[in-house]
Amino acid sequence: MEFGAHQNEGCEGQRGVHFQQDQRRDEAPRNDVQNQPGENLLRLLYKINHADNNVNQVPGAAKAPKFDDDGGFDLCKARLESYLRQRDCWNVVIGTEGPDTGNEEANQIFEEKNLFARDALLHGLLSKDAKKICKMSRVSEMWTSFEQDKTKRDFANSIRIRAKLYGARFERGKNMDKYLEDLEELDDYRRQLENMNNVITDEDMASIILTGVEGTHRSVFRMFNRDDNHPTLTQVLNSLRGEAEMDKAEEERNKKVENYEDERKKIGSMKKSKGNKPWKSKKHKKISGGKKVSETRDCWYCKIPGHLRANCKAWKADQNKPKRKDSDSDDDSAAGIK
Repeated sequence: MEFGAHQNEGCEGQRGVHFQQDQRRDEAPRNDVQNQPGENLLRLLYKINHADNNVNQVPGAAKAPKFDDDGGFDLCKARLESYLRQRDCWNVVIGTEGPDTGNEEANQIFEEKNLFARDALLHGLLSKDAKKICKMSRVSEMWTSFEQDKTKRDFANSIRIRAKLYGARFERGKNMDKYLEDLEELDDYRRQLENMNNVITDEDMASIILTGVEGTHRSVFRMFNRDDNHPTLTQVLNSLRGEAEMDKAEEERNKKVENYEDERKKIGSMKKSKGNKPWKSKKHKKISGGKKVSETRDCWYCKIPGHLRANCKAWKADQNKPKRKDSDSDDDSAAGIK
């Protein structure tokens, strides 16, 4: 027990020494702030890159996020906010933290944060966007200008965006899932209108979607029209997706019935073609497929293949000869010729 007690006392003594050393190291640069104006920047960068004296890295991305057109403004804002909040610089960007002219040290820290956030923003933007705001000194002004440029905060544009939202119509024969996906992509328009202080609520969006399907899905429209409570956006989307699934199943059943009827017609036509025997007629007939039936049997009268006795010219000639003699004898007897 005594050994443990002495050991704890030794640890506490060592902690006290380290604490005094750390305290002197932290207080040393504060005594000569005026002589070394960049010391606060070094201290801020040290806090940004290290969490404590054990040199733990700040969580999150090590580099400022990049803006790209595929990700859009919302993704860029979310990444930049996360990156700068971990470094206690986001309030400078949105303007909630400003310069303090009455406190020189606090004002110096603000300038350092502004410089760091400004550098992160310029390095993250595309060149065509960065060159528009690079001459501004405050990062809050740069961010406001960039946000306005991406969201188009003007009245004329809000009218155009509203026309796109309210003008969406579903046409019969189109894919409902594809139509709803396109409507979900219109959330970017809703965000733009929200930035213009023209908010489109979920209830308004549900009414817009129902208006677009009034001519093709009247059952859904009447279902929500009976209820006094306004339907939610989720209810409308789920109902339309359910109707789309039922329409798809009905279409598949109709296709199966049509295929069955076509098969029956084909079988019936094949039976009719089999019932018409081509060798029963004098002339060669065509069957399905446009092919002629050629006779391969031999004529029993002339022994020549390719025809039957009924079509044999030699047999017909022999049959006509006696008839001509009988007619001649009858004519001679009638004329008195012996």
